[in-house]
Amino acid sequence: MGRVSRYRQRVYAEFEAAFAEQHTPHQVAGSFSIGVFVTTLPSLGLGLVFFLFLTRLSDRISPIAIFSSALVINPLVKAPMFVAAFWIGTRLLGPTETASGGFAEATAVATRMISGFVVIGVAIAAAGYVVVYVLVTQYRKRDVELVEEILDDELLAE
Repeated sequence: MGRVSRYRQRVYAEFEAAFAEQHTPHQVAGSFSIGVFVTTLPSLGLGLVFFLFLTRLSDRISPIAIFSSALVINPLVKAPMFVAAFWIGTRLLGPTETASGGFAEATAVATRMISGFVVIGVAIAAAGYVVVYVLVTQYRKRDVELVEEILDDELLAE
C-alpha cells in the first residue's frame, strides 16, 4: 500500500471517529475550523499544546476533530502557504519599503506574513466548517437510515 493511500485512510479514520462522537455537528465542525485556523498560523508546533488546553477547557470542543485538523494542514501543505501568506500580506499592506535587512525589514516582512496567514486561516476555517458540518450531518443521517433499515428488516422477519 502506498504512502498516499495510508495517509488517506488515516485521515478518513480520524474523520469517521469524529463524526461518530457525542458532539453536535456544530461542535464537530467548529472544533475542526478552530483547529484549521490555529494550525494555519505559524506557531512552530505550539498549536498542538493550545489544542490540549482547549479540549481541557471546554467539553464542547471535539478532541478528535480539533486534532484531525493537524492532518489536513501538515508540513507538505504548510510550506507553500508561507509564500501565499507573504503574497497576500503584501497585497493587503503593500510592499516592504526598506531594503536594509535590519529589524525594520524583518518586522515589515513578519507583519505581512502574519496578515496573510490570518486571511488564509479565516478562509480555510470557514470552508472547513461548512464542509465538515455537511459531512457530519450526512454521515449521521446515513447512519440513522441504516439503523432504521436494519430494524425494519428485523421487524418484518418476525
